[in-house]
Amino acid sequence: MKVEELKNYLSNIHSQFQRNLIIESLSSQIANNKELLNSIQKILEECRTFEGIKQHSSLCSFCIHILIQSQRPESMFILIQYIKSLDEFIPLTFAEFLGRLLPFFGKIIIGPAKELCQFPRNTPQHAIGIQTLCNLFLDGLLGEENHPYLIELIKNFESDPYFSKHLIDMVKSTNEFKALAKKFYKESEDKEDTVDLTTISEEILIDDSFLVEKNKNT
Repeated sequence: MKVEELKNYLSNIHSQFQRNLIIESLSSQIANNKELLNSIQKILEECRTFEGIKQHSSLCSFCIHILIQSQRPESMFILIQYIKSLDEFIPLTFAEFLGRLLPFFGKIIIGPAKELCQFPRNTPQHAIGIQTLCNLFLDGLLGEENHPYLIELIKNFESDPYFSKHLIDMVKSTNEFKALAKKFYKESEDKEDTVDLTTISEEILIDDSFLVEKNKNT
């Protein structure tokens, strides 16, 4: 399916039921349809800036859901490369949207998420990486071997423009994290990292309803 054909096809979907069926259908074709994958990649290339994402938000969302629903390594690669190419300024909730959906790839997303965390603080890439790891932790998918990395990553985190602090506070408030912190740090450091739950504010949430369960085995 060529780019313009795919754009027209996705632009004429109006019901949620139809939307889910189309996502499921197209995601199942990715493994044997290079043209479709290339068309999705080209659409995403138009959605790397604030204005591009705003102008093509529906198409962008469709393409991201199709890639993640496919559960294919090549889909993950394209999505990670897309994230790395994002402009410095993107809609704030778009980072949260990606951080919520990337964990559907399962454990294979951990390495790429760590790569994103190497980007400078306050970039969308860093925010998406840290939010992905936090969501994996909350879903029980991060794996004990990666707990020290996450603890060190968020230990002294203060803020960023992408609502990451809200999610980090959720992680720090869990009994599991508190136990891990006591294991890896001195008691005095544990007290400094204690979260005041009254400071956690409600932020804008994105509808990240999805068709597949998070992959715990990959």
